[in-house]
Amino acid sequence: MNILTRDDLPLGGFAGLRERLYVMSPKQFGHQALADTHPGLGNLVYLADAFFRPHGSTGKHFHRNIDIVTCLIRGRLLHRGSLGDGEILEAGAVQIQQAGETGFDHNEINPDSQLNHMIQLWLRPEHRIKDAGYRTVHPVPDARTRIYGSHDTVPNSTWLDILISTRPHALALPGPALGYLVRGGGELEETGQRETLKADTLFTLNSGQLKLDAGSYLIIAGQ
Repeated sequence: MNILTRDDLPLGGFAGLRERLYVMSPKQFGHQALADTHPGLGNLVYLADAFFRPHGSTGKHFHRNIDIVTCLIRGRLLHRGSLGDGEILEAGAVQIQQAGETGFDHNEINPDSQLNHMIQLWLRPEHRIKDAGYRTVHPVPDARTRIYGSHDTVPNSTWLDILISTRPHALALPGPALGYLVRGGGELEETGQRETLKADTLFTLNSGQLKLDAGSYLIIAGQ
């Protein structure tokens, strides 16, 4: 079991965005991967916990041959670019973008005068596609939802699940698994070792159990 909390990481960012980088895989970033980040799991190569300043934006930038999953936790996010131009994500929505070989450019914008909050994950695709793709999904509360890594989402041996809890849950986590607790709390157990989890915590384990509190938002990756 390994634990990484927000207190272990500096607050960085660029343009109108502030973020803590939890995962930066050397497979994707080489020597630019930060030493205090986790190297990821399988094809999961990046995880950032970020917020935009009021009316802040990333500025237009380009992606190719990467799959980008954005979970909007609070506020709204306006998307401008060659995919999904003009779409506004609301809190609770998950945006999945496949850059493909063609790639896409976009700008992510906070349209409001309050801070918003998002989690962004990057995954290396296993099946190359030519054209970029875009979809939005809405996980149902209290239902563990596979948003990536299946034939009816995006095929990949690395999968992503989301669980938004309104009541306590007990989860079996056969490993290897990587989780990020966005909000709420819980207790993680692996081979007799127990760890109380709080919000903004990344964890990895080989096999274990998680007792998740009501009012939590959990992202799980596995293979």
